[in-house]
Amino acid sequence: MFKSARRNKAEGRLDRIGGWVLEMVGRITGRKSHKVKGKAARMRGAARTATGRSKERTSR
Repeated sequence: MFKSARRNKAEGRLDRIGGWVLEMVGRITGRKSHKVKGKAARMRGAARTATGRSKERTSR
């Protein structure tokens, strides 16, 4: 069903870290696809983290 605020924030952090790593691999190897996928993962992670924060605020 719906994810908790804590889970959204945790998954967001993992997406941002994974995206950063993928983006660095793309920079090192020169593959644009890795850089683009990494940036997309970082943006997805930021959105999930923001969703978790907003859920936390509304539950109080």
